[in-house]
Amino acid sequence: MEVSKYNSTRHMNLPVWGNGADVPNAALLKKGPTPATNNGALIAATGNSEHLDIIGVLGALLDFSVVGETLVDGTDFETLPVDILPGHRIMTVDFSLDAADDIDATQAVNTTTITLTSLENDIDAAFLYVVRGTGSGQLQYLTASAAGSATLKAAFGTALDTTSRIIKIVPRFHTLLSLNADGTKLASQAAAGAMESFIVLDIRMIANDADNPLNPVTDPGRTGLNNARGLRFVAELMFRDTATYSLA
Repeated sequence: MEVSKYNSTRHMNLPVWGNGADVPNAALLKKGPTPATNNGALIAATGNSEHLDIIGVLGALLDFSVVGETLVDGTDFETLPVDILPGHRIMTVDFSLDAADDIDATQAVNTTTITLTSLENDIDAAFLYVVRGTGSGQLQYLTASAAGSATLKAAFGTALDTTSRIIKIVPRFHTLLSLNADGTKLASQAAAGAMESFIVLDIRMIANDADNPLNPVTDPGRTGLNNARGLRFVAELMFRDTATYSLA
């Protein structure tokens, strides 16, 4: 766990959804609140209503007619520069790949439906990585989720069985997380995490000396990642609750 961004320019390229329309430059952006529609994306905060989870200010026009918008089904992923608000430190934290922190596959997975005991709801736009066991090295994306099950963008090329172990790479702008036993990495568990101290701004994969945002258009279906050099999955987090800036 390390402080990765703390300077006068806290810009990040983040996914934006516009409901089929442009989002203007300098628009105030918030976490998309609707799992099946804009989970894992930012939307404009508009009108005379309360807006929770403000993230930042858009730094360029989302021109829908030219580039489209980020879609939760994983068919389009459009990122734009966002000036993060407020000016808190952004942390880079690894998702643990350790056996103590993974999730057991509770039954065979050979279709686009995955059933996991106690799986949390509302994690549309998350990724699953098979870290060990049958089918290890595969990466897939969730287009929809419900309590106890989720829909994959495509079936795993190698079907999973009860020897398969998975890590849950939570979606961007998720707020329910869990740390490992020594508090240095994010742990996976099927159920929702109990910590609401963070909000996830970005999720990234580091492999073979490349560091790139996880892309729901191009990354689902990747295989052989268990043979990639220096494989890491990381989240960029912003603290929402600290001793000097408390939600309580």
